[in-house]
Amino acid sequence: MPANKSKLLIAAAIVAAGSAAVYFYFKGLSEKVSNPLTSAKVVPDEAMMAAFVSPNPKALSQLQQFGTPGAQNLVGLGLKTFQEQSLAGTQIDFDKDLKPWLGGVMVALLPPDGEAQTEPPQLLLVVSIKNQLSAWNFANKLKSQQGAKIQESEYKGVKISEIAEANGKAYSMALLDDQLVIAPFRKSLELAIDTFQGEPSLAGQQTTANLLSESAGVANPIATVFIADYPAAMQQLKANLPDELRLPSLVLSQFKQVKSLVAGIGADSAGLRVKTVAQLDPRLALQNSQATSKFLPKFPAETVALVGGNGLDRIWSQANAEAKDSPEVSRSVQQVRGAFNRLGLDADRDIFSWMDGEFAIGAIGANGGDRDILSQLGMGPAIIVETSDRSAAEATLKKLDEIAKTYTVSVTPRQVRGKEVTEWKTPSQDTLFGHGWLNENTVFVALGGPLIEAISAPPQQALTGSPSFQAIAPTLPPANLGYFYLDMEKTMSWADKYVLKAVPTLVPPPAADVLNSFRGISVAAASPTPSTAELEMLFAFKSN
Repeated sequence: MPANKSKLLIAAAIVAAGSAAVYFYFKGLSEKVSNPLTSAKVVPDEAMMAAFVSPNPKALSQLQQFGTPGAQNLVGLGLKTFQEQSLAGTQIDFDKDLKPWLGGVMVALLPPDGEAQTEPPQLLLVVSIKNQLSAWNFANKLKSQQGAKIQESEYKGVKISEIAEANGKAYSMALLDDQLVIAPFRKSLELAIDTFQGEPSLAGQQTTANLLSESAGVANPIATVFIADYPAAMQQLKANLPDELRLPSLVLSQFKQVKSLVAGIGADSAGLRVKTVAQLDPRLALQNSQATSKFLPKFPAETVALVGGNGLDRIWSQANAEAKDSPEVSRSVQQVRGAFNRLGLDADRDIFSWMDGEFAIGAIGANGGDRDILSQLGMGPAIIVETSDRSAAEATLKKLDEIAKTYTVSVTPRQVRGKEVTEWKTPSQDTLFGHGWLNENTVFVALGGPLIEAISAPPQQALTGSPSFQAIAPTLPPANLGYFYLDMEKTMSWADKYVLKAVPTLVPPPAADVLNSFRGISVAAASPTPSTAELEMLFAFKSN
């Protein structure tokens, strides 16, 4: 076997693990679904993490209903190229040699082994065999390839095949019932055999077993990732990333808060859903205020994107604290401070100090009239912020009004459906900006006349009642840490009209095919208890 084509079987398993979800989206399988708990029975309980990928027929059936033909062809072509490159230089054909017997694939990382002098993490692959005869035929084909030496031995009654390639690299594998276990180091394989014969396993821990079996609560799971020791796993990731992919200090600081994590990926009638449940260290977990999402109905159905949460003042304080240890965050904080300083405003005192309640920031589609800035942009922002210090907010708005007057902008009050709104207008009477109060403690600002009117009073059709929102964000926890909503259909329609006409090469056709297959994306974060955090993402697809 050529030296540059090493670790054949491991490469084959990685192909299966890395591409199963997409591959089965196009091809599908009808055989019995593999079970992550079965694979976990041969993984030692000290494993730092384990990821399981399975061709779930129910999930595949759902996924086959989604995606435009262009997107399907693009992903299918990319997958085929990936498989060909991964198996290049071998006599292995994915469809003929691997697909007939490959079931679910579990990838586990074990702690370092001092005796074997390995650097962490130790890799352990557990491949479920759904067809013994096909697997046996593949093994014979593998052994017949030139350049590799195979030595067979036993450990506690289990046959181990150690394969040494011509380039000096080696790996070991053993068959444990219907599980093919593969590891670069024999010691890892022996630990798996010990576990299979009765030593503690991941599946033997009640909490872990529940997390794996429930796949974080997603329906029709395709993949499940369980990280038992999150800080250790992330430190290993940090240590093994190349310099150009170094994680920001802000991201690294979050590792300390999470003890363990389980994530599930599944498919349902809405699209591809990802759920994550993290167990937090109560001593380190941030005290986050919950939002109630009460501002969602105040945005009209034309809203293209929206992000909401609670306590911009607290978020700003956290950013300032992180800036002391993170150059990336420090630069961002200084840029924000500088922008407000140029207007004569202090970011701490004049802006964020009074933004202590719920907030929502949205981008709303609107054409605008002949004398409106939205006629040129086709979309504009609107912000709603709740405050416990109305006088401080009014003082800031008054400062902004005075600054606007120095640029020959007229600042005049206007009644909009019973509410007084302050508007900024150019000398030609184009409406630029407006602000007002929805109630005693809720202020809004918006760009352009149409958006000022849309936010000032309840919209004729609220975002929450629109078919798009109900398809993209059908569920949102009543109490949450924050949420995000993006209507991809409206975004692409806006881009076609206002951006791509001017710069048609900005989004290549293949990328446009993929983007046009989405209806939208929604994200919601919640903290049911001080020691638990949950995150749910939905990638809503168009039906094909």
